[in-house]
Amino acid sequence: MYIIISYDYPPNDGGISRLTAAFATELAARDINIEVCTLESNAIKQGLQRPTLPTVELSRNKGQREFGLLRYLLSRPKKSKIITTVWNPEASLTWLLGRKNLYILAHGNEVMPYPKGIKYLLKSWLRKKVLTSARCVICNSHYTEQLVLNISPNITTVVINPGVDYERFNIPLTRNQARQQLELSTEKRVLLSVSRIDDYKGHDVVLKALATLPKDQLQNLQYVVAGKGSYLENLKRQAAKLGLNDNIRWLGFVADEQLPLLYKAADLFVLCTREDKQQRGVEGFGMVFLEAQAAGLAVVGTNAGGIPDAIQNGGGGWLINQDDSQELVKYLVKLISKPETIHEQGKLGLERVRNKCTWQHYTDNLLTVLDKY
Repeated sequence: MYIIISYDYPPNDGGISRLTAAFATELAARDINIEVCTLESNAIKQGLQRPTLPTVELSRNKGQREFGLLRYLLSRPKKSKIITTVWNPEASLTWLLGRKNLYILAHGNEVMPYPKGIKYLLKSWLRKKVLTSARCVICNSHYTEQLVLNISPNITTVVINPGVDYERFNIPLTRNQARQQLELSTEKRVLLSVSRIDDYKGHDVVLKALATLPKDQLQNLQYVVAGKGSYLENLKRQAAKLGLNDNIRWLGFVADEQLPLLYKAADLFVLCTREDKQQRGVEGFGMVFLEAQAAGLAVVGTNAGGIPDAIQNGGGGWLINQDDSQELVKYLVKLISKPETIHEQGKLGLERVRNKCTWQHYTDNLLTVLDKY
């Protein structure tokens, strides 16, 4: 029996929640005996649809949920293989009970170095103990794997890149049909970013690149920004200061079911995330890049964090140096003057995703690891 423990699970939105639901559903589809232990869903009115799988729900009250998880684990056979989607508190409590068949997923931010200071000593000690106790720590990128090994070289690690629901994002619409539904310009080239709007996500790099373009080129571009976050109002002020208000469409929160349509409407996807060690911000992998490529969209990302695992440079898009707005300008100019080159990269990315990056591929690799360790 496989037990999947994740406090971050639908209806929660976000990368970990999507990943957990996807591989749990794929395991169940293969008639593998699984059970998901997560938090009760009734407190969240909107979000992703929770899969119809054998599920045990815990209270969202912090004290009650930890006690409930311990009680749940004690009621399950000791031979069960337990997969936790983060190291704490799910894996910590599993380790506390002495469970040996423990596998932990690692994503990036949560395994970055802690700031120096006495208050982080206990947490650093606990993290090292828990990760070392696992049969295997399954990392979403080579970058994340190195972060884990920096905690201790004695941790057993393997890299399995996340997948994407290829069929969901490869919808049978033309670009113009998608734009008409979203009320976007059918005359301009559409540049798209989809993410939470935080400082380290690098939207400001895109703004600087756009502001560098001559006016006759800029007027042929529309930058569509989907997402909300703490940095949004700051970003809007920067855009106004750079004279870009007429070139940007701020969409705010976009519902999950609208994402395939949004990707299909664009010409080029860009996200210039930084590795911010001080704020412990990073793109451990970047599932949005796979989603965009599954829709046939060329992508540009930074050579930072785990993004190089998500983008094959020249095989679906390009990697640029962190904070290098001038390097991004080259691809914006190419989008305007040689759009066929951009679209060709989109075809290459689509082919790569279909052949190597689906949830079926991820689950195949995951089962190999679970059998080996």
